[in-house]
Amino acid sequence: MNNPLKVKICGLTTTEAVQVAHEAGAGFIGIVFYPPSPRFATPEVAAKIVEYAHSLNNGPKVVGLFVNVGYEGLAKAVEDYKLDYLQLAGDESLEDCRVATNLLPVIKSIRIPPQLLVNAAIELVTPFAELKNVTVLLDSHKSGMYGGTGLRSDWAIAQAIASRYPILLAGGLTPENVAEAVEAVRPWGVDVSSGVEQAGLPGVKELTKIRQFVVQALQVKLAF
Repeated sequence: MNNPLKVKICGLTTTEAVQVAHEAGAGFIGIVFYPPSPRFATPEVAAKIVEYAHSLNNGPKVVGLFVNVGYEGLAKAVEDYKLDYLQLAGDESLEDCRVATNLLPVIKSIRIPPQLLVNAAIELVTPFAELKNVTVLLDSHKSGMYGGTGLRSDWAIAQAIASRYPILLAGGLTPENVAEAVEAVRPWGVDVSSGVEQAGLPGVKELTKIRQFVVQALQVKLAF
């Protein structure tokens, strides 16, 4: 039986990284459309990656990551790049997410503040998780950053939420700890960006780490 776990490799800027992620078994790749990010893909790079991903046999779903972009901007990106999913990684409201689902399925990043109690975290996530065609991505919180922090998220909180809703787990995941994270949280999927990059070089993916991450994540036996 195929492992039901979904694996997303985010912040890709080369077709070589897409190829490695796909061959290892990742079902999703992410392209960052947020210019301040070191993982930002220029329009030319983004178009090249989407075209390549869609050319692959049973290729990965392409997720476009946006921060606080209005509906018109999202609609234009969907038309220009033929994306499969929208990831809203900023301060988008419940209504923003609901409206965006008219374009494509949405992944909503929610950064859990440190020391937040489990019940409060569940209350924070629930309205988004219960929206149709919205999957919540749980990430770690670092002031002034919209993801890619490298900080480990709270797995106990994530497990409590994952027992109620399908979630993508992000935040500080690496090839070394992803199997443990999957065992502990049992999420719908896992997401990584900084954890598969070359040390000290944000945005520069290390192909060996991508391969190892996917293999380690998918080795855990899950049943949903």
